[in-house]
Amino acid sequence: MIDLHAHVLPGLDDGAADETAALALCRLALEDGIRTLVATPHLYGGLGVADPRMIPAAAERLRQRLREERIDLDLRWAAEMPVLENVVELYCTGIWPAYDVQRRYVLLEMAPLVNGLAILKETVFRLRLEGAVPVLAHPERLDFLDRLADVEGLRNQGAVLQITAACLLAPGSSSCRRATEWVHRGWVQVVASDAHDPVRRPPRMAAARRWLAEREGEACAADLTEGNPGKILAGEAL
Repeated sequence: MIDLHAHVLPGLDDGAADETAALALCRLALEDGIRTLVATPHLYGGLGVADPRMIPAAAERLRQRLREERIDLDLRWAAEMPVLENVVELYCTGIWPAYDVQRRYVLLEMAPLVNGLAILKETVFRLRLEGAVPVLAHPERLDFLDRLADVEGLRNQGAVLQITAACLLAPGSSSCRRATEWVHRGWVQVVASDAHDPVRRPPRMAAARRWLAEREGEACAADLTEGNPGKILAGEAL
């Protein structure tokens, strides 16, 4: 599988606290069936990386440690950007690490604001004008996306829905309810782990893939955990 969302770079954000935790998280990812793991540290904000130039260097250090520990995991990097007032300008400067070398797909996180829907729609619109495809991180957590018409509207704008594996495994939660409905409607393009820690928030991709295969079929499970993530890393259309 390909996991497009993990906070595995040690000490950069609220993910792996140190190298030991990072290596443990990578081992768990490999055991969970993940072969390509994309490190996506938070950018800016209280818990985020203040300087995006720190990300490639941190990823290369972890890659070296993976080789030394014989952990056969393909580690890549991007970044999870919050919806800031100047987020489109930051994209245009080129400092926002994207999933692909063409800088087509970028990971965007929205806060649960009262007027969040209007802000998110405007941000998606402006990013699309610049040629970017925003991949929305864990949108199932956003209460303002309870209306199906609003979710469909974001998809029609060109946003990619990336839901978190663990939410599918939490029946009874509003996040699970939303994600289940969106998956069934074919609106979700990616399932990712959003792993932060080997104990508190480990990757649960294998269990999520089984959930998808049992309810929506093996083809859907493969698309959301391998096919579509692979296309995003290659900069290809979904």
